[in-house]
Amino acid sequence: MANFCSECGSALSPDARFCAECGAAVSGTENAAAPAAPAASPAIVPPPPIIDVEADGASPAPRRTGLLLGGAALLAVAIGGGAWLGLSSTEEKSGTVESTGEGQHHATAETATLYTVAEANLRDKASLQGSKIVGSLKRGEKAAGTLVTDERGKQWLKLDGGSGFVSLANLAKAAPPALASLDGSDRITTAQCTVLESAAAGAASKMVLKPGAAVRLVGATADGFTEVGLPGGGVGYMPAASACATEPSPAKGAVANSLIQFDARSCELGPELEPYFERARKARDGQNIEETAEEYDFPVDKKFRGLRVTAVIVGYEWQGVAFGDPASKVQAAFRQMGFTIDKNGDFAVDDDVAVSTTIRPTDAGSRSRGQSELICGV
Repeated sequence: MANFCSECGSALSPDARFCAECGAAVSGTENAAAPAAPAASPAIVPPPPIIDVEADGASPAPRRTGLLLGGAALLAVAIGGGAWLGLSSTEEKSGTVESTGEGQHHATAETATLYTVAEANLRDKASLQGSKIVGSLKRGEKAAGTLVTDERGKQWLKLDGGSGFVSLANLAKAAPPALASLDGSDRITTAQCTVLESAAAGAASKMVLKPGAAVRLVGATADGFTEVGLPGGGVGYMPAASACATEPSPAKGAVANSLIQFDARSCELGPELEPYFERARKARDGQNIEETAEEYDFPVDKKFRGLRVTAVIVGYEWQGVAFGDPASKVQAAFRQMGFTIDKNGDFAVDDDVAVSTTIRPTDAGSRSRGQSELICGV
C-alpha cells in the first residue's frame, strides 16, 4: 500500500523519512525514525605479535616489543664485551713474538757474543762468494751480533753496528788462550777422543772425534792443553796427557793440500797458515819496524802439493809465502789449482781487484828463507 505526504499529498517511498517534494517529515507512520541505539563498546583487539624486524610501511612495534629488543641489545653488548676482552688477552700474549709490517709474526733473531779463535776477515755479505773484505778481527777479539745463515746453510755473525759479517767457523764461545808454542801440522787421530769447548778442566764437550779424523795441531797452551783445528771449522781443546793421540797425517791429498787456501782477490792464504802470520806480525811489531820499512818472515816447515813451504812473510800492506822450490815449479802447481799466471809469474785478476799477486824467485838477500815466494798486496 502506497504512502502519501500528509502535507502535500505526494507519494512517498516505502522507507522515506522526509517528503521528496516538500521536505516535510514523515511522522505517524511505520517509517518514523526509531530512537538511536547506544553506541557499541569498542571491540578488544589483541596486541600484534612481537617481531624481530619491522617490515616496510608497518606501524612501530608496541612498547613492550621495544623493551624486549632493548634487553637483547644489552645482552649482545655484554657478550661482545666478553669477546673483546678475550681478544685483548690474546693480543697481549702474542706480544712475545715480533710482528712484521705485513702483519706476519716471526721469532726474534738469535743474538750472540763470541770470540775469534784466529784472525778472521770481516765481509760485507754473509757469503764467501761475491763478498768483499771490509776489515778483520784479531785472535781473541770479542764479537757481538746476530746469527744469520747463508744460502749454503753456513752460519755467520752479523756484527752489531753494521760493521760486517764473520764466519762462525772462526768464532768460539770463550776467548782462546794464549799459545805457548805453535805447531800447525796436519794430524790423524789414532783413537776416539773428546774435544772440549775450552782449555779448562771440566769444560763441556764440543764433539767426539773417531779414529782417523783429520785435525790440525794449532799449538800448545801454557797450562797443558793442545788447541786443534777441527774438520768442520773452528777449534777445540785436548788435554795434552789424554788418550786423544794423533800421528802425522800420511795423506798427500786433501789434508796436505789444504795448507794454502789462496784468494787472489783478498790476499788470504787460509786458516792453516794464520797462526804463523800472527806470530810474524807480533814479532815485526815487537821490533818497532816502521810500516813502510822491511818485511819480516817467520819460519815454517810444511808440505803443500809437492812443494815445501819454508816461511810466511809480512810487509807493509802485503804478505806472502816462501817456498823451498824454484819459481817455475811453484807456478805450475798453482796453475794446476786453476789460477791463470803469465810467464812473468803475475796472476790474472779482474779489473776491480785492487791487489796484485806474483810468484817470483827470491832475491839474493832473501835466499835464506827459500828459492821463491808468492807475494800478494797493494
